Amino acid sequence: ATFTSLIGRDKDIAAVQDYLTNPDIRLVTLIGAPGIGKTRLSIASARESLAEFPDGVFFVALAALDQPSLIPSAISQALGYIEKNNLSPEEGLIEGIANKRMLLVLDNSEHLIEDVARLTSSLLSACSRLRILTTSREALGIAGEVAYHTPSLADSESTRLFVERACAVNPNFKLTESNTSSVAQICLRLDGIPLAIE
Repeated sequence: ATFTSLIGRDKDIAAVQDYLTNPDIRLVTLIGAPGIGKTRLSIASARESLAEFPDGVFFVALAALDQPSLIPSAISQALGYIEKNNLSPEEGLIEGIANKRMLLVLDNSEHLIEDVARLTSSLLSACSRLRILTTSREALGIAGEVAYHTPSLADSESTRLFVERACAVNPNFKLTESNTSSVAQICLRLDGIPLAIE
């Protein structure tokens, strides 16, 4: 669940959804600078795609993981799978997912990128109806991957975001003739990066 509105991402959500519903595309990676909004875009795109995945859409936060060996277990936990003693965590995932039509969202992959890439490739090879949406500062580099460059917000969207978040802190804040130029300059200097504006 998110706590604030998502501003200026309608076109991006539609584009990512087109990829996720394309039968020839099974891996999409949202790439971009820190704070650009990859996580929010992945959540919004996954939410809009729920109907396409009857066996579920699952969000897996990887940012807190510091060991590659924890990745399969983190995914298993998100899926609600109980690990079996006779199978490795990766084997258990493959057995559990099998032929299910589901979407995995692997968020913040960059610090474990080689291991995420290897596991992603293994899962996609073994589970023919699985789709994966990842977020990272760089592409995973797997065959068949579509890398979607998450753009900065446009000027008007940046201003809208600034005003909405400013009003949340100070309900009396209004965009006026005297402060419009300052707000525009702030958004420009922050390159339209949502987290920086917030």
